[in-house]
Amino acid sequence: MFGFIVKKAQATVDNAIGQVVNSVIVAVPLIVAGGFGTAALLRYLDRTYGTDAAYLILACGFGVISLVALLVMNAKARATPAEVGAETPTGEVEEPSTLEQLGTMSKTDRELLMTALTTAGPLALPGIFRVIVRNLPLILAVLAAIFVMTRPGASDEPAADGQADLQPAE
Repeated sequence: MFGFIVKKAQATVDNAIGQVVNSVIVAVPLIVAGGFGTAALLRYLDRTYGTDAAYLILACGFGVISLVALLVMNAKARATPAEVGAETPTGEVEEPSTLEQLGTMSKTDRELLMTALTTAGPLALPGIFRVIVRNLPLILAVLAAIFVMTRPGASDEPAADGQADLQPAE
């Protein structure tokens, strides 16, 4: 009686796995081709504009590609209707924020999340600690740079001639 359902479920899973494998088989050569294309583009830009400008142009190109991908993903996310939302007086649907969604978690979901965190925490904590200790100089350098960049200057007013008021060292 249930044999038909089991066979159909197994066929569906096999079909899904087959599609994923085929997608990976197609994606890997495209990724390799993209790497070689990027290398060729870098060499061309390096010969044409110089090393520093070539890296800057390539970085800006990847930044633009990332922004376009982000805009496309956001457009797709906005196109899907909101599952839970309140309707504003203008008729628009207002999506709840992440904090509001977390506040509406059911008791069961909250218990499952806490169980997962308490189970995985002791296993993940040593690995996280090792990564932090290994990269401690880099983390401290980034924190020092953030501290220096966010510190207010000696005077927030610019000098009258537009130059900073510099004093010679003694």
